[in-house]
Amino acid sequence: MAWNNVREKKGDVKRTTTSKVVELRPSAKGPSSDMPNQEKPKEELVREGSRDLAGGMEMLKLDFLLSVIENTKGDDKNDVMMRRLDFNELLRREQQDKIDSNALTVYAVDQGDLYGKVIQCEAMKELTKRTVHKIKHNG
Repeated sequence: MAWNNVREKKGDVKRTTTSKVVELRPSAKGPSSDMPNQEKPKEELVREGSRDLAGGMEMLKLDFLLSVIENTKGDDKNDVMMRRLDFNELLRREQQDKIDSNALTVYAVDQGDLYGKVIQCEAMKELTKRTVHKIKHNG
């Protein structure tokens, strides 16, 4: 058998280094600069450097979102996706009342099935609210 031919020399002993101590978690001494990013407040993440990895669509201003949503011309897949994302962001912020009625009509009708049922339904809901509001004030 081949195992019989392999012999270890008595002087060849593998040694592991146990003298090094590596701290895996920060001590309870207080906040340290070695804290992971998810444990730091957002303000500190922005101040640390030029890259803000914590911010998302909430960084976009309302005027920008409305300009994308209300520009309903064209059916390029990238343009449609941008409109869908921005519309969903306004839904998340509960600011769909800021969208122009003409644009909401385009989303409610949804010719070509570009925007999906959720956006179509939300556009119809908002148009309905506006219609009910006008009837109450005029009557």
